[in-house]
Amino acid sequence: MKYFPILIFLVMIISIPSVFAEGPEIYDVAISLIGIGEINKQIGSYELDFWYSIFSEDKNLLEDGPPPVDFMNGRDETFSSEYLASNIFEQRVRGVFVSDMDFKDFPFEKIILKVELEPMTPYDTDNVIFRIDPASGIDSSATVPGWSVTEPTFSVGTKIYGNGEEYSRYTAEYTIERSFIGTFLKIIFPVLIVLSISFLAYIIPEHFDVSAALTLLPLLAVVFLHIDTLDQLPVLGYLTIFDKILLISYALIANNIICTSREVRSFVYYGAEQSRQVNKFHLILSPIIIISLSIPLFLFL
Repeated sequence: MKYFPILIFLVMIISIPSVFAEGPEIYDVAISLIGIGEINKQIGSYELDFWYSIFSEDKNLLEDGPPPVDFMNGRDETFSSEYLASNIFEQRVRGVFVSDMDFKDFPFEKIILKVELEPMTPYDTDNVIFRIDPASGIDSSATVPGWSVTEPTFSVGTKIYGNGEEYSRYTAEYTIERSFIGTFLKIIFPVLIVLSISFLAYIIPEHFDVSAALTLLPLLAVVFLHIDTLDQLPVLGYLTIFDKILLISYALIANNIICTSREVRSFVYYGAEQSRQVNKFHLILSPIIIISLSIPLFLFL
């Protein structure tokens, strides 16, 4: 009996590593995108079709099942084509997902199509940890007409809620973008052409009826182009690249209209020579307007 306390102590020492060895289960998670549907810029939603899989090296999923997950930014998901084996679970997911879309670079913006998932309660970080499975990726069939899909990125982080609970969060991001040259030619180039037409008034300074038409009609054309293009976007509280270009265009056209008006007045009261001086002044003023507006608009706004 004198050795009994020693035996108890040895048993406790042996059991300590096994106690500390217990920890959260580690699962490898993968999302493989196979289809992109309608993208609604007005509300920041998009339709995705992908395979979701979860893999465990140590746990038998046939006995215990995979941890249930929730697609945090998903709406109206449907699930099909499930496959369950001893260490892997796969499922096809279709649904509408939402995320913040940044249109500051419109019309050269990049849209990030994001999928976020977490294990459901009570599978917090004390019980479940996610890792990125190398199977994560994108199929060549996942395309959007008029856009190109760049290389996706995958990450795993920790989401901490107000009650102090922490959950492992897996995030897949698929970025789409438009061709720079194609976008420039379709959206920016027409504005520049219309703006150039308004400058023709400077080469016919004494034909005031023609000059007035060459300045007023481009203004109307730019306004209609602006309204038509902005119909593609939601109501924004900030300026896009397109807005900044249009603001500079409005200022230049306004300068041209003022020039024509002053030319008419100078011609009537002071003669042709004074009218030509007004024409020259406003022409020189044009690059000054471009520079003085471009600096605050593109550097500070």
